[in-house]
Amino acid sequence: MNAKARLRVLFSAYPRMLWFLSIGSFLNSTGTSFIWPLTTVYIHEHLGRSMTVAGTVLLLHSGGAMLGQLVGGWFHDRVGPRPVMLTGLLGATAATAMLGLTASWPAYVACMIVYGFMASLPLPPVNALLSRTWPGHGRQAFNFNYVASNLGVAAGTALGGFLADRSFSLAFGGASVLFLLYALFAAAFIREEHLVTEAEEGSGVRRPASEPEGPVPWPPIAMLFVAFLCLTIVYSQWQTGNSIRTQQLGFGLSAFSVLWTLNGLLIFFGQPVVALVMRLLPKAPAQMVLGTVLYALAFGVLLTSDRYAIFVTSMVLLTFGEMLIMPVFPATVARLSPPAMRGRLQGIILSGQTIGRMLGPLLGGMLFDAAGYNTQISVMTSGLVLPLALILVFARTRWAAEAARDEY
Repeated sequence: MNAKARLRVLFSAYPRMLWFLSIGSFLNSTGTSFIWPLTTVYIHEHLGRSMTVAGTVLLLHSGGAMLGQLVGGWFHDRVGPRPVMLTGLLGATAATAMLGLTASWPAYVACMIVYGFMASLPLPPVNALLSRTWPGHGRQAFNFNYVASNLGVAAGTALGGFLADRSFSLAFGGASVLFLLYALFAAAFIREEHLVTEAEEGSGVRRPASEPEGPVPWPPIAMLFVAFLCLTIVYSQWQTGNSIRTQQLGFGLSAFSVLWTLNGLLIFFGQPVVALVMRLLPKAPAQMVLGTVLYALAFGVLLTSDRYAIFVTSMVLLTFGEMLIMPVFPATVARLSPPAMRGRLQGIILSGQTIGRMLGPLLGGMLFDAAGYNTQISVMTSGLVLPLALILVFARTRWAAEAARDEY
């Protein structure tokens, strides 16, 4: 079989709309990755502001992102996905272009907040569409998109750093171009009216013209929200603590960067292992529990030695835990969502992740400054008890059985 035939077989193995959504997610994460690794350096070195100020700007940016996720989900349920996606992408195009053009500090901060808001508007609509692309394979659809998004992170961090070495304006301009390309791509290919037909043709599933409504299952949604938030807080400790710890041990910035390169490679090449785990543990709560245990092991080994190999081992465990956790939470919420609430509930679960990313570095940094690295890692890892308990409670509810009707 030649390369062209292999590509044709690969493309036909997944619904067409899933490919379109994942290509868009690749473009989106590539664009965002042109900016987020450089923000602190740009504010501190180029704009001459303190690290505290840089952290405050990032906090405001994340606040804008959280609001964008909630608003994007709300509008998705009222006007559909495409208007929300195009508004957000065109707004992100304009905001990132302004980042490279303005020399005003207040204007830069305002653009960062607007950029966070606009770039997050498309995320709930994309997740809501993912929940419908591949009936009976919701978990696989979210995982496919997750891998594509992480490939974008790998590409964006590499290309963004290359451009920023020449000019920060080039990096901001590159992000703007990518958001514009995503907007044009979404306008041309992402059409909700074709979604159900394509999914049905690929799966043999027939759905009624109007799906039945039902009450929002707020108790399980709340449990999953808090669990996802807590898991994200703990996950963020790896970068918060180890970015400093590796420097203290004399490993250097390049050695720390290689660990995140390993993360990206494992996410891509480790998919056969994840697929095997999903076959052995098909139920979403079991995957959540295993991912949480892997997080605990990843942080636990960090306390056993100061050798570089320990950081590598920890990253491997953390990445496999991440590959189980990150797609399964939005996929499970999608399965529990009434059709008219898909967008809003995706916005809620995504905002839990964003809040975790906001609070994690702050709480971890405070612990590190007050009591040191070992205490930070020990205390924050013990926080995994709460999400584990919530997942186990969720597993014993009727909603978990309801969510298991789809194969994840």
